Amino acid sequence: MNCKYHNQEKAQWYCHQCDISFCLNCCDINQREIAPRCLLCRTHLESYGVSDKVTPFWNKLSEFNKYPWQKNAYNFLLTYMGIAFVIGLLTDFIPIAMIQLLLLLALYSIGIGYVFTVLTRTARGKFDAPSYDEALTFNSDSMTGKVIGLYLVLFGLGYLGVTFFGTGFVIPYLAVISFSSPAMLIVLAMEKHVTSAVNPARIASCVRAIGWPYLLLFGFSFLIDFSLEFAQSQLHFWLPQAIAYPMLFAALAYFYIVKFNMFGYVAFQYHVELGYGIDSENLIDTDSPEAIEKRLLAKADVYIQEGRFEDAEDVLYDLAQDKRHTVKALERLVRLNMVRRNPAGTIKAANNYYQNPNLPSIGIEALRLYQEILAFEPRFKPMNAKSRAVLVNQMKHKRYLEDVNALASVNEKMQNDVNLPWLMLSRARFESEVMNDDASALSMLNKLLSKYPRGSHQKEAEQLRQVCQSMQQKAPSA
Repeated sequence: MNCKYHNQEKAQWYCHQCDISFCLNCCDINQREIAPRCLLCRTHLESYGVSDKVTPFWNKLSEFNKYPWQKNAYNFLLTYMGIAFVIGLLTDFIPIAMIQLLLLLALYSIGIGYVFTVLTRTARGKFDAPSYDEALTFNSDSMTGKVIGLYLVLFGLGYLGVTFFGTGFVIPYLAVISFSSPAMLIVLAMEKHVTSAVNPARIASCVRAIGWPYLLLFGFSFLIDFSLEFAQSQLHFWLPQAIAYPMLFAALAYFYIVKFNMFGYVAFQYHVELGYGIDSENLIDTDSPEAIEKRLLAKADVYIQEGRFEDAEDVLYDLAQDKRHTVKALERLVRLNMVRRNPAGTIKAANNYYQNPNLPSIGIEALRLYQEILAFEPRFKPMNAKSRAVLVNQMKHKRYLEDVNALASVNEKMQNDVNLPWLMLSRARFESEVMNDDASALSMLNKLLSKYPRGSHQKEAEQLRQVCQSMQQKAPSA
């Protein structure tokens, strides 16, 4: 389903009261609120989800593999290796089994806290790796205890199954647990309850919500676990324990960061289907200037299509206060007032548009808009010499002669405009290059240099005058 107001965009939100589907850009998003509000009735919107809008997880495998190389994750891996090295030395020198077990538990706890932080952070739409401090804060929920509790429950269920059904129960049970493990870990991370993670109904609903891609998720998870087992077996075989310890735990941390990043992205991709909410601002592209401008202008589109022109004007004038978006906002205001058949509003917005100091960089767009304005209000002319010069410089055809004459005709108020020499120069250039009338151009240039002999225009004016004089000298011989 596409947005009502931007029919090339996928709908992201739905308003029950208005019965309207909105794309991500045309919603009123406030970071303090649980969901965006409808621009028309101000009620909270319901999400359609993003599973068909974002890149599917099976096309992001290379991104998952790069995740541990982000600065925060890489620093964690180095720190984790250092801690593992120290604990490896301690376990060599302290042969007491209980102390060794506690040291290993502490080491695993650090890793568990970090990878579950990766999962939940990614699930919220934040794709940068967390710092170790964030992982410590997250682990205040005692994820280590919950993971231990999860595996104790699974072991207990397996033990009961073997007791009642015999050893033939083991293989099917392990197969079911293996297949369900991605769903169990996602549920445990997001809901933080062991009972939810082992609830068959919750596991089944998770698998059903993801659909057939769950088979891919299980397959990728299985491959990661298999790769980890192979790496660990090789390290154990070839390296002494003091060196193997940090390498083993570094491999463990690396593969599990990749795996849990993938799980988190799946939770993000299917968050609506899974019944989880994420901050709506995390869905927005905040990096691309074009995307930001598009989103800011989209609100005006909604009001315009609903006939609420005053609201659209308010949005556009507010947007025009930001210098980064002034041009687009004023251009939209000009066209809005022309559609409304409002000459006064059109001229007001157009005069503001043509006062833009960066107008030379958008000369073609400025000329196109000027022609549209003339078709609506033939008497309009920009009120400053610089914008007129920009327009004349874009007029490269003889059909513009009448427009050039109108723009070059200045009133008394513009006689003191500091950019008037540039307007005179642009008019002379039009006569020479477009009309091929070097005599008229030369006359204008002489008048220009006589009246304004000094200034930034001087060099260009003198060069053009030399060209015109040269062309006049060649004319008789031709």
